[in-house]
Amino acid sequence: MAVPDDDSPLLLCLPYSGVGATSYRRWPRKIGGMTVCALQPPGRENRLREPGPRTHGEFAESLAGFVGELGGRPFAFFGHCGAVPYALETTRYLAEHAGSLPLWIIASSWGAPDAGLYGRLNFVDLDAHDFVQEIVSMARQMGSTLLPEMASMGAELLRHDQVVQRAYRYPPGHEIEVPVTVVGWTEDTIVPLEEVFPGWERVALRLEHRTLPGSHFEFLHCPGELQELIAAMPVGADRNGRSAV
Repeated sequence: MAVPDDDSPLLLCLPYSGVGATSYRRWPRKIGGMTVCALQPPGRENRLREPGPRTHGEFAESLAGFVGELGGRPFAFFGHCGAVPYALETTRYLAEHAGSLPLWIIASSWGAPDAGLYGRLNFVDLDAHDFVQEIVSMARQMGSTLLPEMASMGAELLRHDQVVQRAYRYPPGHEIEVPVTVVGWTEDTIVPLEEVFPGWERVALRLEHRTLPGSHFEFLHCPGELQELIAAMPVGADRNGRSAV
């Protein structure tokens, strides 16, 4: 999604594992005072021919470059499940390199990052698992039907994402410098509520827990409860990204 040329604060939405920016196609263009901007990393959808990031650090450095081009424009991160570590790593990179920090992070369907990985796919046998069937099933839950060649490419991306995810380790003892709202979903069977909330207080100094109704993929259409949560978040900031509200 193109970045609008006005001065509205941006909600930078990171893609879920195996998919790209179009996973946010059902989201409204504006939520409260924020403009929704779905990010498209290399290696996905219309950037399929570009090599995807091999590590979270590589992703963070690339996204930090994009943030630097915003010229101090306020922004926040939304990440769901496997996208959450990318949001955290980018925030850490920005802090270490004196970059503008996000106003806040919404971390949906992911547990305390220092405790390990979450979700069934992060524990399957990468060589034996049927990622084609996995991506077909995922697309079906998202309301889409994939052609065989698209399913094959999606499966390759999904497997790549699992490889990158398994190699990542959250830095021990690192504390997140911006407010974090952790969202759990009542009917989530992939990363259930009892895995989402415990332990975040070890890494997030300013922390809020929110439970929303729905399944793991409920976020895809940005239900009213999620929109209300986002609209209520502060959007004022100075040029260093610190909340001014």
